[in-house]
Amino acid sequence: MLHTKIIIGIGVLIGLLLFNKTKPDFLKVILIGLSICYGLGYFAEFPIGTVAFMSFGILALVFAIWCGKNNKWIGFIIGAFTFLSYVWMFLSYPYANELKLMMLIPIICYVWTLIKYRNYAKKISVLTILVSYEISEFLIIIGTWIK
Repeated sequence: MLHTKIIIGIGVLIGLLLFNKTKPDFLKVILIGLSICYGLGYFAEFPIGTVAFMSFGILALVFAIWCGKNNKWIGFIIGAFTFLSYVWMFLSYPYANELKLMMLIPIICYVWTLIKYRNYAKKISVLTILVSYEISEFLIIIGTWIK
């Protein structure tokens, strides 16, 4: 799964480069938390890797709730899909592959945010990290079908 770490790493780097454009301090905390969770994910030992994995999902849920509360529905969709993916993987729910295939929905929403960049410039850094995870999940299912 080296390609997933590379894709998410590129998303984290782009998100950190856009740190100054992230306006609410709450989103800056989420951005830093997602970056730390990604960095701690390289430690595969039990407590550190598991905490990083669960924290990434929880931060995605917090972001989705914040976006839903502030009527930012594109951000809500992207955060909710990331959280649902984590829940499906953590609890081994059925239909996980169908959910990975549905990751195309938040990817299209992210393309929409890039088209309407001025409206989403304040939270594009967090969206970039979450969508990089969703792209890696989508590529996993495509790679499974190709084999």
